[in-house]
Amino acid sequence: MAAASVGATLSRALEPHRQSSPESSSDGPPSSSASSSLAADAEARPVSCDGGAEEDLLDLDTPWVATAEAESRLEEAAMDAAAAALHLRAWNEADTDGIRDNQQRQDDELMALEAIYGDDLDVLENKGGLCYFQIYIRYELNDGAEVCAKISSGNGNRKDGGCPNDDTEDHDTGQDEFFYKCNFDYLPPLILTCLLPKSYPSKDPPYFTVTAKWMDGHNVSQLCTMLDTIWAELPGQEVVYQWVEWICNSSLSNLWFDGKIRLGEDTPTNKGDIRAISRSLPLESVIPLMLSYSSKKLHQAFLEEVHLCMICLNQSKGSNFIKLPCQHLFCVKCMETLCKMHVKEGTLFQLVCPDRKCNTSIPHNLLKRLLSVEDFERWDRLALEKALNSMADVVYCPKCEIGCLQDDDNNAQCAKCSFTFCGVCKELWHPGKQCPTPEQKLQRQKASGKLTETEMAQELLNIRELYKDVRLCPNCRMAINRSAGCNKMMCTSCGQLFCFRCCKAISGYSHFSKDCGLFAARDTTEWDTQMMKMQWNPGACSKATIGRQHKVSQMSGENFQG
Repeated sequence: MAAASVGATLSRALEPHRQSSPESSSDGPPSSSASSSLAADAEARPVSCDGGAEEDLLDLDTPWVATAEAESRLEEAAMDAAAAALHLRAWNEADTDGIRDNQQRQDDELMALEAIYGDDLDVLENKGGLCYFQIYIRYELNDGAEVCAKISSGNGNRKDGGCPNDDTEDHDTGQDEFFYKCNFDYLPPLILTCLLPKSYPSKDPPYFTVTAKWMDGHNVSQLCTMLDTIWAELPGQEVVYQWVEWICNSSLSNLWFDGKIRLGEDTPTNKGDIRAISRSLPLESVIPLMLSYSSKKLHQAFLEEVHLCMICLNQSKGSNFIKLPCQHLFCVKCMETLCKMHVKEGTLFQLVCPDRKCNTSIPHNLLKRLLSVEDFERWDRLALEKALNSMADVVYCPKCEIGCLQDDDNNAQCAKCSFTFCGVCKELWHPGKQCPTPEQKLQRQKASGKLTETEMAQELLNIRELYKDVRLCPNCRMAINRSAGCNKMMCTSCGQLFCFRCCKAISGYSHFSKDCGLFAARDTTEWDTQMMKMQWNPGACSKATIGRQHKVSQMSGENFQG
């Protein structure tokens, strides 16, 4: 009768939460469809280096909680305590003051736990006069955690996949197992679920379960045994805080002495503690979920921290920053301005990490996020053009500007207008003949009456003047004109540095200390002509000298008297 009364009370206390829980209330492992859905969800929402969407960070703890299973285990544990229930009923009828004192102490303890753990304490709906709550215990890993998992290979061959650098241990893996080693910045939470009986803390400990869906069963059972030991050392005292502190600070070192976490050592005959809710999925499914959790928690910490932008030197939260694949950080506003500027100027080769010692390209998906629709379409078009221009066998039709492939004989045919042309001179294909020079092209236009003699002469002068200061980039062969400045040139198409005088690729200014000068030599033809005249007309020497000196004095600000 007493056992039934306790079971009914627990059922009423746990029923509202069981109905709202999405998980199964059975004691066994979750169904294969549920685990498959969980794995698919974790794989479908990866965290990108540029800062994923905020919804990817929601409910990270949900797959690790197993609330319905904890409720079922608590009810079963209470049903097993039938003898204690008989004593509890007699004590309840005889000691009203003790019950009232325990209730006050429970309320005070719960208030203190809420102040300490904040959002990590989840107070569940209180029914039947019993206090029911969960605490999410998160391990503080200053240097990360190394996990060595023993995974079944399933093919009967021995493999040494993990712990390859561990020379001090001899792993007897058998014929169908191998070890996989990985590092975690964050471990999934351990959940302590407590149901406080009316006789707590004066007489009985809390009913509890320890949920660690990534640990082996015997390890979680050891934690339950240790919590019993702590209660035995502190009888009649509020013990939940001591439990949480011990799990957070000492449980890992108590289970694994050398700092390495080993998983996959369960045996089929090990029943374990009924209060221990451990890993029910195979490690090949759990390890990817653990890695996904660690990655998302790492990104969540990045979003909440304050960082310094090395472009504008402003500090802001990580949600306003961009993390490039090279791990360099810059604020979103600076990166948007930088990308927009280079796309507008067509300098796509400079769409790289702004750090002066880094040359990592900005990813395609990040450019799409930073640029407007119009700017991204321009970038896409320019990137395609530059890719085609870098291909030696791609030429453009002179009529419709469509990219075409040319063969070894420089023959190309446009797929749009079917015009067959020479890929070198863009004229009608002329097998076995040399390409016409610009002068020959002008001669043909003159012969056809399209150009007059004067127009032809002017065109020739324009062509010669144009090509006088034009060089081909040694990397991408783009024609580059220099209007002014030194001989150090940078190709606007590929960013290659080269010497304008000799057209050799260079890396800095060291090239100009040898054969080529940094600046073009000064034209002294006019001076040489004047000197030649003075040699043939000595009378003009003094006049020319005086004129030259007067010009120098004007430049230097001196008064010169002839």
